[in-house]
Amino acid sequence: MKIAFDWSLVPGERAGIGQYSYNLAYALSRVDKVNEYIFYVLMTASSRASIKDGSIAPPPGNFHVEHLTIPFPYHLFRYIKVPGMGATFKEYMLGNIDADIFHNNTFCVPRFRDKKKKVVVTVYDLSVLTNPECHKKMNIKHCLGGIRDAIKYADAIIAISEHTKSDLINYLNAPEDLITVTHLAAGPEYQEVRDPAALASVRAKYNLPENYVLFVGSLEPRKNIKTLLKAYSVVPARLRKDFPLVIAGGKGWLNSDIPSLVEGLGMKESVRFTGYIDGHDISAVYSGASVFAYPSLYEGFGLPILEAMSCGAPVITSNTSSMPEVAGDAARLVDPLNAEELASALEAVLDNENLRAEMKKKGLARAALFSWDKCARETLEVYGKVAASPKRN
Repeated sequence: MKIAFDWSLVPGERAGIGQYSYNLAYALSRVDKVNEYIFYVLMTASSRASIKDGSIAPPPGNFHVEHLTIPFPYHLFRYIKVPGMGATFKEYMLGNIDADIFHNNTFCVPRFRDKKKKVVVTVYDLSVLTNPECHKKMNIKHCLGGIRDAIKYADAIIAISEHTKSDLINYLNAPEDLITVTHLAAGPEYQEVRDPAALASVRAKYNLPENYVLFVGSLEPRKNIKTLLKAYSVVPARLRKDFPLVIAGGKGWLNSDIPSLVEGLGMKESVRFTGYIDGHDISAVYSGASVFAYPSLYEGFGLPILEAMSCGAPVITSNTSSMPEVAGDAARLVDPLNAEELASALEAVLDNENLRAEMKKKGLARAALFSWDKCARETLEVYGKVAASPKRN
């Protein structure tokens, strides 16, 4: 088979979809030495200039990268009001791809009419339906349109959790037999860092304290940072002094009131914002955390949970959506809308070193149950099934 793979969100500051695409591609390069892969990167001329071609691509052999330069700034897409224009443009940019399957990893699904071009689409979550207040209107329109296009046109859908599969069926009446669940995993780079010098170097780079409560994620409403801040503000002062709160992640959206909330809670000295953490530093940042707090309102999977566990950080996370599916009994689960419950969990874990050691042990064992190679093999099975079947009408 020849498989075209959407690689567009891998370059730059990788977040959820970029991490999925990157780790799955590398895992496919390990488990599949037979099929041919073409990685397509859609980018503007200005962004391409800052990226070394092939520098992040899997090893050469049956994998290679094709850069497709968009002839105008990508942000202009937000002004295109014609329904389906984004998908049509993407199809145009991909041109006459010589592939049996196109694996689409974003919310912009090309609608190929050629019967030889079959499409597999990964759907991550339905937060635009379950939590629309956490998204900008244009983002809701874009993502929901892409998910509906996937249900209409895809030859197969990959869901990253049983919860996402359930949401696709319950909210949008997606055919159950169209959907295959492939769980994600922490990448192989996520391992506990024990070297004191390495930990000290990263602490100095990001101005981190010796001990800290950690959150990692984009600064967007769905990540529930405001509730985390409110919960942390009622944790006993002695614990806040010993364990400052570190919030690490990209700029996100709809978050302009967070600085005023921090100031209003009187926590300017207790809360630190690091911005985006470089990929080669993130394991040390996780490893140095006394507890990882991830009270997200909704997740399609919740990859940072496994990343933190793989690095030995005790985890407190939400009891909603896919997070219990990922965390199992290795994390402390709380109601993300209940700041008092979250504060109580933080206090209990921070105040008990033996409990933190037990949670660390359980977390390492839980994370080891998930594997990108397993995800890659299951994805290969989807490719094989799609290649052997007639194109969906």
